[in-house]
Parts: sequence; structure tokens; C-alpha cells
Amino acid sequence: MSDRHYSLFANNQHPIQLHTYNEYNTFLKEIHDQKEAETQEDLKARFDEVAEARDAGLNKADGESFSIDELSEIYMQVKAEHRDQTNMSLTTRDKKGDISDYLESRRPFGAEVSKE
Repeated sequence: MSDRHYSLFANNQHPIQLHTYNEYNTFLKEIHDQKEAETQEDLKARFDEVAEARDAGLNKADGESFSIDELSEIYMQVKAEHRDQTNMSLTTRDKKGDISDYLESRRPFGAEVSKE
């Protein structure tokens, strides 16, 4: 069995190698994609803008700075805005607040099905 694995590795035909090559090629495509790079630059600019707006409220004379939680909140805010702009936001709740991610709405066992 080890001879077979060795021969596959030696000829660059082992499934692990092939999978690794595919993943690396996908990674390189994403890195060198011009549109993706522009999107990331826009997100970075928006992150800096939101951080500057929140930075104005800090008392730097006393040594206040952003915590990891505050930076995370800024990042989540910027990413949420981006998802809303690109229509990637999930709408799993309907107008009543019920979860509507399944074909059948969730209800207590034995309750009647509402006709909407």
C-alpha cells in the first residue's frame, strides 16, 4: 500500500496533492481578482471611516483606545452594510417574526396550519 502512495506522490497524482493544487489555484484566483480587490479596499475605507467616527468619542488623554470587542463591532457593522448593499442579507423571519426558512412554518405540536 505504501508503494502505491509513494508512486502516486512521485507522479503528482495522489488525491491529496490534486485537492491541494485545486484549493491553492482557487486561492490564487481570489487574491488576483481585480473586482474582489476593489471591494476589499472599499470595505477597508469604510472600516477606517467608522473607526474615525467612533474614535472622536474616546478620551485619548486618559489613554482610552478601542478594545477587541469594539473593533469587532465596527467590523460586523461594515460587513452588514456590505451585505445589505449586495443583497446578501438573510431574511429568515417573516413580518410576524416567525422563522420562515423552511417550507412549513414552525408551530407547536398539534396546532392548526394557518392559511395565509
